[in-house]
Amino acid sequence: MAQIKDQVLVQETAFEKQRGIGQIEVRNGFAQVHISRLEEPIHEKRIKVLKSVAEAGVSVDFLKLTPSGLSFVISEGNSADVEAALAPLQVRHTIRKDRCVVLVHAVNMRDEEGLTAQVVQKAIASGAIVDHISDMHDRMMIVAESKYAPTLQNLFNAGGNGS
Repeated sequence: MAQIKDQVLVQETAFEKQRGIGQIEVRNGFAQVHISRLEEPIHEKRIKVLKSVAEAGVSVDFLKLTPSGLSFVISEGNSADVEAALAPLQVRHTIRKDRCVVLVHAVNMRDEEGLTAQVVQKAIASGAIVDHISDMHDRMMIVAESKYAPTLQNLFNAGGNGS
C-alpha cells in the first residue's frame, strides 16, 4: 500500500513547476518618476499629482507612497507629458529616463525561505543602479538603469534558484 501511495505522490508532483527562479524577463523603455517634499496635507497633494498625471493620459506602474511623496514608473515616451502635468503643481520631482524593468519569476517565491532576500542582495551587490524593487507571490520587479539589464539578466540566469 505504501508503494501505491508513493507512486501517487510522484504523479501529483510531476506537473508542478520547478521551485526557484524560473524565468528572467527584461522590459525596456521606462522612466522612474519621484515626487518628494509634498506639503501637508500630503494625501491631498498625492491625489492632485495622480489626477494631473491621469488627465495627461499617462498610465503609471509600480506606484509607491513615500513619507514625503510618491514614486512610479511610466513609459519613457510620456516623460514630457508628465513634466507638463507636474509643472503647474510646482512640486519637487525627478524623472529618471532610460530605465528598464527586470522581472524575476519564481513559483511561490515568498514561500521559499531566503529567496526574496537573495534576489535583493544580488541586485544590489551587482553594482546596478536600482531605483525600485517590489515583490509579488510569483515574481520580483526591479527597476534599474537600462545599461544594467544584461548584468541583472545574466546574474539571475546563472544563479538558477537564486543561490
